[in-house]
Amino acid sequence: MPELTNVDNKKDMRKNIFHLAWPAILRMLLQSIVGVVDVIMVGQLGAAAIASVDIGNRIVFVLIGTLMSLTIGATALVAHHIGAGNKEEANHIMWQSLLAGVIAAVVIGGLGILFSKELMYSMTFLMEESNPFIINQGSVYLNIVLASMLVGLPMMVINAILQGIGDMKTPLFIMFISNIVNVLFNYLLIFGIGIFPALGITGAALGSGLGRFVGFLIGITILIKGEKGIKLDTAIIKLKIDFEIIKDILTIGIPAAVEQFARQSSQIIYTAMVAGLGTATIAANAVTMNVSSLAFMPGFGFGMAATTLVGQSLGAKRKDLAENYSKQSAYLTFGLMTAASFLMYIFVNPIVNLYTDDPAVIGMAVSALKIFLLFQPMLGLVMVLAGALKGAGDTKWVMYFTIFGNWGVRLVLSYILGLKLGFGLNGFWLAMGIDILSRAGMIVWRFSSGKWKHLEIVNLRKKRVAEVTE
Repeated sequence: MPELTNVDNKKDMRKNIFHLAWPAILRMLLQSIVGVVDVIMVGQLGAAAIASVDIGNRIVFVLIGTLMSLTIGATALVAHHIGAGNKEEANHIMWQSLLAGVIAAVVIGGLGILFSKELMYSMTFLMEESNPFIINQGSVYLNIVLASMLVGLPMMVINAILQGIGDMKTPLFIMFISNIVNVLFNYLLIFGIGIFPALGITGAALGSGLGRFVGFLIGITILIKGEKGIKLDTAIIKLKIDFEIIKDILTIGIPAAVEQFARQSSQIIYTAMVAGLGTATIAANAVTMNVSSLAFMPGFGFGMAATTLVGQSLGAKRKDLAENYSKQSAYLTFGLMTAASFLMYIFVNPIVNLYTDDPAVIGMAVSALKIFLLFQPMLGLVMVLAGALKGAGDTKWVMYFTIFGNWGVRLVLSYILGLKLGFGLNGFWLAMGIDILSRAGMIVWRFSSGKWKHLEIVNLRKKRVAEVTE
């Protein structure tokens, strides 16, 4: 691991940025590729099948977003205790996080299963006539996927714990194996290959669930072996919640969880409005979402790198380095995402044709993607500077910008442009582009003010976490 805070030239800064960013980019890329492959396979079943899976996944993403506080809080607390040499307390936090993850998965998943049809109806209420296929098959898909979160959420917690101890490669390995299982069994169970039955959408849900189960088994095995610096043994396994630990986890993670909830819940409303334009539009929107997710992977990776680099630099009292790391990360991300957007704009037609052969879906998806790709480099800028502000402890402003942009700009303009003015799916994606520009302007303003460099939030948090170890 290179010395992150003992550099003064741009070359070394960029080297450190890439060192931290590439594992995160690769992990996100693998996840997105699997999402693309899943949609391509489901797309062979028709536009209604794509719409069913897409709506079901929107609901799942909202539920996962609200539970992100568990993973973020676990990462922070484990990292602090490992850094302090207090492995015993780190192990205790690990078990409490896993226990809380299982309980949360049971509660949230159970409620989701009980009200799956109602949730699907709520997502399609703007359709002139609800498609029974979408409601019924989407409910089946949602039931299976939510049931698999019993192991899926603990797997997320395990990855967060491993990141907290500084192990970025093992979560990547878990993701790789989990995705292979996912894609393999999706193929076998969707189309009925060999001895396997053709289950269609149900097969897609079962494949995803099996992938999560295998990932969980790998992760829990690694923790039991204790070869990564943290160990799950019988001494700490107690079916009793330590509310002080849970409070610490939630105190650290709630701002990020609120941000995630604001983003994902706005996506629910957005998808419901898109659903009012019919099945083909829902399918085209799903394709557009999946394709666009590939190009902004650098934003995720460099945003995570910026969080670490800014946090360490400010901790080392190097405010100048924190600012320079942020700027270099932003420059690199903007350049990479501009290049990616340019290439995807050129090849957008053949890319969309991989998903479906429905002419109506292809036409709408191609047009919407061309609009979004114009704004995508600015999205990279938002991701990196948001990561920098989070590293400084300035999470509230990131939350404010997300709520304003997603709810005050994107949803309002989606309704006006997409529905009232009749621009259809193009109007929805133009609204998203304007949202990106508005958030970019606000986050550049906050970053340029320099106030984030003088906050005491991180120091106060360190003192509070340190008290837990005494």
